Amino acid sequence: MIIGKMGKGKVKEREDRNLLKRVAKKVNISEGERGVEDILRVIYRNQPISTKRIAQLCKLPLPIVAKVRTILERERILKRENGAVLTEKGLEFVENVLKFKFKGSLRCPLCEGRGIVLNEFFKEILEKVKPWFRKRPEVNTLLDQSYATPETSVYRAALMCERGDLEGKRIIFIGDDDLTSLPVALTQFPEEVYVVDIDERLLNLIKSFSEKEGVKIRIVKHDLRKEMPEELKNNFDVFSTDPPYTIDGLKLFLSRGVECLGEEGVAYLSYSHKPIDEWLKVQEEITKMNFVISELIPNFNYYEGSEIIGNTTFIARLIGKRLKVNIGDTEKIYTGLVKPTVRYYKCLKCGKIHKLLNERIESLRCECGSKKFRMIKREKLS
Repeated sequence: MIIGKMGKGKVKEREDRNLLKRVAKKVNISEGERGVEDILRVIYRNQPISTKRIAQLCKLPLPIVAKVRTILERERILKRENGAVLTEKGLEFVENVLKFKFKGSLRCPLCEGRGIVLNEFFKEILEKVKPWFRKRPEVNTLLDQSYATPETSVYRAALMCERGDLEGKRIIFIGDDDLTSLPVALTQFPEEVYVVDIDERLLNLIKSFSEKEGVKIRIVKHDLRKEMPEELKNNFDVFSTDPPYTIDGLKLFLSRGVECLGEEGVAYLSYSHKPIDEWLKVQEEITKMNFVISELIPNFNYYEGSEIIGNTTFIARLIGKRLKVNIGDTEKIYTGLVKPTVRYYKCLKCGKIHKLLNERIESLRCECGSKKFRMIKREKLS
């Protein structure tokens, strides 16, 4: 009798766990059942919690989290009370079926998981660079630009300092729409600071900062799809990059950095959190260049907007020896070319729907004169 009851309990538990499978299939989430379970765990530990914060902690795209949340609400697992909250049915599911027990968070409240805190020196630098970050031009989404917060860029500089990669070093930024070169230069620790970027607007801003703040940042306008200038090759100790979040974009930006380092050196890579299949490919390409991932900190970088990546990415410190260049397709390095997507925007003033393909929302203007829109749908093209 007892054995029979236990068997039925196991069957019921498997049936209950099928909820994860059904949700994962409906949403087509790359992380599968584990991704849905991670979302529920984050809610259980932090409820009430916003969709944006769930996406950040789970390292999942915001649209995916929003879809999962909507389906779980229909299943009466979740409800809305100043954020996502488990219903009585949901609580029973996660505690009895998924066996959740631990509530709260062990993340350091001071560093928010970054592993470092800003002292007065870096806090002063943060206040000094904030006005310059507000002067950044509109992002060019065709170049996969997505601006990091000023706090993020200062934390990057602080991390590089803590790891011994600023003092007396020659540093080059392979693209710098996040303006991380500004706080790095303000420390006065590096021997040289260079920035290579294709966007003349950003380079002019960096040049103006350099002149007015009395620091030396050398700027080079260059399309990384073309060979690096000879004077930059084999001339640096450290490079930092936040490349397009495509495999060929990663390979190209890292390879240009390798050319600047030469045989060995240190790289700081900021990159989007990926599903395991894509992450395996990222790891493989990094290894091919003879880099090892000596350190990886999730949720280190935060961005203005960029809901598609949950507003957050990781930073990795790479150490290389006998480095190798590994350049792939130099034409399709941007997301819009690799995964062309039609986006539909609704004008918040007159309600007209606008359809965009490989165009910048920043340049869109409705016939009614409004420049405020809300994206209502995305369609990927084959």
